[in-house]
Amino acid sequence: MSLKNYILLMLFGTLACLLILLAVINFFEPVTLLAIIFFYTSLFLTLLGLFSLIGLFIRLIFTKDTLVFKKVIISFRQAIWFSLLIVVALYLNHMDLLAWKNIIILIVALSVIEVFFISFKTKHSSNI
Repeated sequence: MSLKNYILLMLFGTLACLLILLAVINFFEPVTLLAIIFFYTSLFLTLLGLFSLIGLFIRLIFTKDTLVFKKVIISFRQAIWFSLLIVVALYLNHMDLLAWKNIIILIVALSVIEVFFISFKTKHSSNI
């Protein structure tokens, strides 16, 4: 798949998820479990697409040394972590459990996971 096709597909998917998110907000009662699941899922997918595209464009502008598919993979992975951080923080706020300690624990946990992926990549690529 070419970079242009990936960007167009990701943009289309992000816009579709945004429309779904707006539909969930407008047409569902916020007290049902199904509406809450749809809301957080569509919010996560919308943020994932948005942050992935933003991260990819920033990487395309500022980094010239790596292959394009590696930039796509890194931006998508980091978009997952950032989207997850926002959605979990909103869910904790919904459950009245949002505190700075919880956010710090979540940021540290996601950072450790990202460091694991970075270190796994460098160890795996040195064996080749």
